[in-house]
Amino acid sequence: LSTFIKPAYQSAMDEHSAMNEHSPQHITPEYGVDDPIAHLRLPQVAQISNFWKRYDRLADIHDRKLTSNLNENLDVLLIFAALFSAINTSFISITMPNLSPNPSEQTNNLLRLIVTRADNTTLTPADLSPPFSPGSNAIIVNCLLYASLSCSLLAAVGAMMAKEWLQSFDRTGQTGPAEEQGRFRQRKFMGVEQWHLEAVVKFLPNLLLLSVILFLIGIGIFLVPINTIVASTGWSSLA
Repeated sequence: LSTFIKPAYQSAMDEHSAMNEHSPQHITPEYGVDDPIAHLRLPQVAQISNFWKRYDRLADIHDRKLTSNLNENLDVLLIFAALFSAINTSFISITMPNLSPNPSEQTNNLLRLIVTRADNTTLTPADLSPPFSPGSNAIIVNCLLYASLSCSLLAAVGAMMAKEWLQSFDRTGQTGPAEEQGRFRQRKFMGVEQWHLEAVVKFLPNLLLLSVILFLIGIGIFLVPINTIVASTGWSSLA
């Protein structure tokens, strides 16, 4: 028996013993009311049936509590991840052009060159503008923003997969013999334990927190060349 079935079985036997204490008519006449193992002398089929009925009831209570708590956390996480990803994407659309040359600036440089060389003199390499190279500030800012977006999207995907797991863990509408349902539920529960579903769900908010920290750092670095006062406001919120 698994680690969950053992306490369930023990609880079932305790409840059966308590029921026998209040209902002596369920005990066969050849054994006394105070016989501590009277319930074990029931027919084997009856013992198995009683065990799976009590297992089903205890497992249902446990599963409802687990899925309710995790689903509430996942709903809040999904809403926040969606809103934050949208905000992050809007800032990336502002900082992304700094990684590529500005076409209008190149056009202005060519026009300026044509005007200065109107006397048809030969152009030299020095007259041409140097090849574009993005600044270190733009590279660092975009790396941080993209890392922040990746963390928030990863948290959202993890939350969606966890909700799918919880949905399949729900036994609403399940039919069949109690033993078959109990064994099927136990296999799913062991899978949840093996993949550490509860620990993963509790880790997802930390992933979103990391995403927010990376976002604030990136915005602060982006604002430093523009206005140090505004940048310091962002850094103070991070502190």
